[in-house]
Amino acid sequence: MKRIIVIAVLAVMALATANNAFAQRKTVPYASLGPLASFTENDFGVGVAAGFRNYNRNAFVSFSPSLELFAEAFPADKRFGAFLVPEIGVAIGPKGFKFYPHTGLMLGYDTGTGSFAWGGKSGTAFDFGKHFTLDFCTYMPGYSFTAVIWAANFVWRF
Repeated sequence: MKRIIVIAVLAVMALATANNAFAQRKTVPYASLGPLASFTENDFGVGVAAGFRNYNRNAFVSFSPSLELFAEAFPADKRFGAFLVPEIGVAIGPKGFKFYPHTGLMLGYDTGTGSFAWGGKSGTAFDFGKHFTLDFCTYMPGYSFTAVIWAANFVWRF
């Protein structure tokens, strides 16, 4: 009987802690701008994004679903694309600095693939303080398209 009581108390404590952590989650909007490079095509461009991530800024580890609108432009090739990118990631670190590996699925239009495209995004971000993030990503606008786009995004979290 004592074991059941101990397990019940531990379960209630775990649920209370989880609820407390969930209550501290916030939806954090952001905007980014950064250079893009496609080394397989020797092409350089610019990428912009706007989105949000939902996580607990105070927790040492916090799972983070996010959603991003991403646009790319390669002026020399007159190539552009616009994508919706649902992502998942994990924010790891103390309150003032977070390491943030993330990945997502890209859905949208890209003139490099010629039409509607779906591909993937993966990256690693470093959050500094409350507002600034440096995000290193790779984008593949279409899985049937061989060019991988490398990016270094400067992100401002609101």
